[in-house]
Amino acid sequence: MVEKEAQGLPWAARLGAKLWLEAKLRQDRPKTGGRPRVPRIWPTDRIKIGAVQWNAEPVKRARDWSERVAAVFRQAAHAHCHLLVFPEYLPLSLLGAIMPDSAAVNTLTNPTIRSLLRIMSPSLFRHWRGWMAALSREFSLVTIAGSGLTLYHGQLINVALGFGADGRLNLWQPKWHPLPVETQWGIVKGPETRPAIVKPWGLSALVCNDATYFESFRMVESMGARLVAVPIADADARYTPGKARRGCFSRVQDVPMVGIVAASTGRLFGLRLTGKAGIYVPSELTPDGSGIVAESCHAVGEELITGVVSLSQLTRFQEEHRIRFPVPAPSFVESLYQFEEEP
Repeated sequence: MVEKEAQGLPWAARLGAKLWLEAKLRQDRPKTGGRPRVPRIWPTDRIKIGAVQWNAEPVKRARDWSERVAAVFRQAAHAHCHLLVFPEYLPLSLLGAIMPDSAAVNTLTNPTIRSLLRIMSPSLFRHWRGWMAALSREFSLVTIAGSGLTLYHGQLINVALGFGADGRLNLWQPKWHPLPVETQWGIVKGPETRPAIVKPWGLSALVCNDATYFESFRMVESMGARLVAVPIADADARYTPGKARRGCFSRVQDVPMVGIVAASTGRLFGLRLTGKAGIYVPSELTPDGSGIVAESCHAVGEELITGVVSLSQLTRFQEEHRIRFPVPAPSFVESLYQFEEEP
């Protein structure tokens, strides 16, 4: 059904593929309602965090994807996590459900990928959002659901979603700096809406490449963020610690915060993704001076890492850091940025 063409897919093929995908997704709809399985008492200081390293290879059935996601939630709940963070492009693995075999997803041309993503993304986005809301509620976990593609005013954008332990959406954060390969796929810069800062922890999110900019962290910190989730999908076949450290790890050394990286790995659309899930803090807050609370063992594969951070310890360090390294007042920092109204 998915036939490559120089200028993308013809209209009839796009419509047929969309209907086929929606039929596959309907076979695995998330359950709604019911009480949360695990009643929780939410701490205001010591937060246990889970960060996911995910194998993004295509799946043959929608149920394969949802069962793997549910298994991660189950593991995080068993580990008594309070916050769970998933990686960038979590729903794209579902496209394998309409491919003749998994290899087909890795041999598509950019025009074909553009056609597929524009027609398929809204369906994938709804399915992903529904499952993440249902599982957040079922396991009573605050969740950064990773990111997915959707249409916004007719444009394809990459958006991270966050859910409360009650399954309600409380964070919608677009990606502001698409990578060149994303631009080739027709993905554009997301609207510059004011970042959400979720109480009581001061939780925010920045998507992948946005975390390489010092200004992004300074901006959300000035708005009250203390924890920043960073879903990534790094299209680099060879993982190097130096390159990886230029993102979230380096930023939380500059702007004292807790950085949480969740990484997609494996092959997707011909890209080889590598990356490590990690929980990072200013180096002074770790006993060995590394700044690493937890990090996955390998740069490919699937793994859940967990770690505990102290927000009171972070607050004391931030106060000392501001004395040693004064920065402009928050009102001045905020005035550097102009935001559109939230959708």
